[in-house]
Amino acid sequence: MSKIKILIADDIEETRNVIKKILSLDSDHFQVVGEACNGEEVLNVIPKVNPDVVLMDINMPILNGLEATERITSEFPKVIVIIMSVQAESEYLKKAMFYGAKEYIIKPFNFDALVSTIKNTYDKYNEKLAKQVVNEEPSYDGKIMTFYSSKGGVGKSVLAVNTAIVLSKEATKKTLLLDLDLQFGDISMLVNQYNKKTILDIVEDAQLNTYENIKPYLYSYNENLDIVFAPRKPESAEYIGKDSVEKIVKILKKHYEVIIIDTGVNFNDSTLHVLDLSHTILFISTMEIVALKNTKLGFGVMQSLGYEKNKVKLIINRFNQNYGISKAEVETAFKDNILAMIPEDDKTVCMSVNKGQPFCDSTKYYKDKVGKAIQVMCKELVK
Repeated sequence: MSKIKILIADDIEETRNVIKKILSLDSDHFQVVGEACNGEEVLNVIPKVNPDVVLMDINMPILNGLEATERITSEFPKVIVIIMSVQAESEYLKKAMFYGAKEYIIKPFNFDALVSTIKNTYDKYNEKLAKQVVNEEPSYDGKIMTFYSSKGGVGKSVLAVNTAIVLSKEATKKTLLLDLDLQFGDISMLVNQYNKKTILDIVEDAQLNTYENIKPYLYSYNENLDIVFAPRKPESAEYIGKDSVEKIVKILKKHYEVIIIDTGVNFNDSTLHVLDLSHTILFISTMEIVALKNTKLGFGVMQSLGYEKNKVKLIINRFNQNYGISKAEVETAFKDNILAMIPEDDKTVCMSVNKGQPFCDSTKYYKDKVGKAIQVMCKELVK
């Protein structure tokens, strides 16, 4: 059996010497291949000594342990980082896992604690890595389509759910539906799944570093469609920052052909970041004058953000010309930015929402005018 190669990163020389002495007592299993006294030095030493494990102090000069761990996770993904700290609070553990550490050990530690932590973490990680190789999935660069509206009540979430279903079934695209309306997300209700795990669980459990970690938190709707639900309580939104959203989207992009994101009615940091990442922004409005006014203002904001004209497309939902505004007037106001006009069909939609059964999952959806319109729109989206 080959020895586990270890790099010790701690700014106190005495601590490094103690760790070396402990590991020397089990020299059949461990080999110390290098030392570093700050986070920047760790990154310089790794390619020279190729360690299996970095024992990383959480507080170091120049580049602290958490920042160095994040860089290692990104630049040297096969290197295992175990964080060392005198702080035993759960918040520190969560932070360490968030930045990519595989385990956490409290100072001062004895021989048994250090040796068992290194061995168990190394074995667990390599077992997981072996499974990933055996069950390796195709690597994608998912196309992100984000549903956005500057006004609530326009049917944005209903369209997002049914679009995801059509793309997963009709277009046979491996699809992810991500509910990022973090305060008032409705996707779980629209598919009649109230008590499943949510994005909040992913963040709180610090499972943001690999697809294998995130996978247990996904709800499998059908063979080609997985869903990440929004938190159940509005106040939970404050615990899900832009960095967490960025990590999750970055990882999931590699495992899906299409990612459908349903956002909140706002321009907060998370929403703006998602809009920046999106290949296509589907701006949802209705024929009401207030909705159209807010949509026009929203288009102006997106133009000021530097988005290309083809990136932002308008979908008029619940289209009906009997409400005092004509199709020609809408087309004049938004010119060639209109992707689709989804006809009004209150009976089909209300029945679907109240039962938690998306109408595009019905065998007769292609007979309903609203379902047929979404089917046509989806063909445009995957051209």
